[in-house]
Order: sequence, then structure tokens, then C-alpha cells
Amino acid sequence: MDAIKRFVDAFCDGYEKSVHIVEDDQKLPPGEVLEEVSQTLLNVSCMREEGRFPSFRVCFIAPDSELLDTYIYAHALLFKTPIPFSDRELHKLAPALNAGMSYLMLDIREKPFKAVGIIAAYTAWEKVMTRELETGNRMPRIPNILVSGPGELSACFGEATIVHYSSGRCVFFRTDTFTSTLVSDQLASGSGIHEKERLQLLYRVLWQVNSRRHGAALLIVPSAQSCSGCIDLKYQLASRFLFHDETRIEKRSEKARLKEIITYADLIAMLTAVDGSVVLTKDLDLVGFGAEVLMDQMGSRHPQMCFIGYDGTEDTSKTFKDNGMRHRAGYRFCDAVEGSVAFIISQDGMIEACTRHEGKVVVYDNVALPLL
Repeated sequence: MDAIKRFVDAFCDGYEKSVHIVEDDQKLPPGEVLEEVSQTLLNVSCMREEGRFPSFRVCFIAPDSELLDTYIYAHALLFKTPIPFSDRELHKLAPALNAGMSYLMLDIREKPFKAVGIIAAYTAWEKVMTRELETGNRMPRIPNILVSGPGELSACFGEATIVHYSSGRCVFFRTDTFTSTLVSDQLASGSGIHEKERLQLLYRVLWQVNSRRHGAALLIVPSAQSCSGCIDLKYQLASRFLFHDETRIEKRSEKARLKEIITYADLIAMLTAVDGSVVLTKDLDLVGFGAEVLMDQMGSRHPQMCFIGYDGTEDTSKTFKDNGMRHRAGYRFCDAVEGSVAFIISQDGMIEACTRHEGKVVVYDNVALPLL
């Protein structure tokens, strides 16, 4: 139970830091309730049904909650008779649940806890048409726990993960990387792009690459010339594609602008499938792709490193050598190119961001997209 307690404590702490506008019905249950629920879910996660492990989400919404009326894109289906929240009952019910389409509603006002219904997400076809989403389901933004595999839980807000639990170990996800870190400061420095549009594009690129699980690196530089001696760019592009004509794009509606941003982001994400890095300027000009970081041009000296922990302090237990070649190349690149930022995406979906500050390469790992 100690590991589950750490998971619950991390959920509560991360939720408080990440979600700033909370309705009464969106508040987390007490810690002891979350621990009991999490332990039950952990037990069920290891129980096969017809050869498959379950994957589903549980939320803490009472059947008479006023909050349900605010979700115009979801529908609450209530059981005529509430179902006991137990290993056995959940094991039988789990095949009817889909983590990308529904929540199991849990009433925790009194013991024993009861599963009282299912919140089913409506299909948001407009989101599919604009390619903002790959599927048509839009999950309500409420706290929930996801059963993602045997021995694996994720504490979430909507579909955004706050902390992940796997085999007794908690993995924390940063939600402040793009808003209040040295990386966010560096991205904004010298950029003429509106912050909202820059972040929309970066979120989409990272989300697309992350979902494909092939690993990638995205290098953002002050200008194409600033990195010319540090990379060998196999496929160079002299195109600004999207933001070069502000008068044209300013005349478009917000929805049309968003569609262009999404299209551009999806193009960039596809280019990451080619071996090597994709290079953008801070104004989001596409410099090229298939870039190799020229390690021999940077000498054998390891850059001075500063790994930032979840609590915002330096994690001295991590070192340069702890990471793979893609990560080391990104660190060296940021050390060599003043004002640059690197995003390194692993095949397992983990995202790392780094930049140079006061002579050190500062690294933020387990980057999560903000809870918009």
C-alpha cells in the first residue's frame, strides 16, 4: 500500500498544481478513498477476460451531480441498480468499457462504493474534420483513474496524464514546461509568432509524434544560419509555408487559422519519421529534416548538465551518460547553439525538453501537454 499511497499523494499534488479552475464536483475525493479505489483497480488490471487485460477509466461523479448537465458532448447512462465496486464485478463489467470513449461513474459518498453508470462521450465530428483529433470522441475534463494495463494505472484530468503508476513506481509528468520554465522563456525569446499559435502547433506536433511511438527529435533554433556548423541537413527546405504572410492569415477566421496550424503540424510530425531531426526556427519556419547533429564538431567534452526534478529543483542523481544517443545529441546541440531548444521523444512516448542557460544544459523530462 505504500506505493499506492505515493501514487495518490502525487495525484493530489499534481492535480492541485495543474488544474486551477475547479468546480465542486471536480474536486478530488479524500486520499483514503483514492487509495481504496486505486487498490481495487490495480487488482482488476491483472485479471484477464477472454485473454485480454482490461483498459477503462473510473471517475468520481454522483448520479445527481449538476456537473453532468454542463457536458453537452457527453451523456450519462445510469444503471437501474448500482453495481458493487469490487474486483469480481469490475472484472465482468470491464469489457463493456472503453478508455477512449467512456467513464465508469463511481459514487463514493458512502461505503460500500457503487458503480452507478457510464458517461459516454459524444462524437465530435467537427474535431475530426479539422484533424484536431484522430478519433471523434472528446472526453469530459474531470479527474479520473485510467486502468491502462496489468499493474498500470494513470491519474488523469480528462485524457491528460498527471502521474503514471507501474509496478510500484510512479512516473510524474510536467505540465508547466510550455508556460513557466526556461524552455518556455527560450521559445518566446526572439519569436514573432503569437504565443497561442506557437503552442497550438507544438502541442499538435508532439502529440502526433508521441502517438506514433517511433521516437524523434525536434530542434528549434534562432535562425537557419545559427546551426549551420552543427548539423548536416539532408533535406533542406527554403519554405516558410504557413506564417510567412501575416496579412493573408490574419484575414482568416479563428477556425480556418486553426485548421492551417493543424495541417502544418501534421506535416512536421510526418517528417519526424525520417531518420534524423526536424529543424524549425523560433518563427516556426521549416528549415529541413533528416538532420544529423555533428558530434565531432563539438569536441569530446560533455556539456554541463542540470536535470530538473518534478518539484522544480535539480536532480543530481541523473547524468549525461544515463541517456541514449538521441538524447545526448540533443544536449550537445543545445550546448553548441545559443538560444536553441530541443524536444526529444522516446519510442515509449516520453518527451524531454532542454535548452542552455548560464552555461548548463537544463533538461525537463516527462513533459506532458498542458491541461487546456
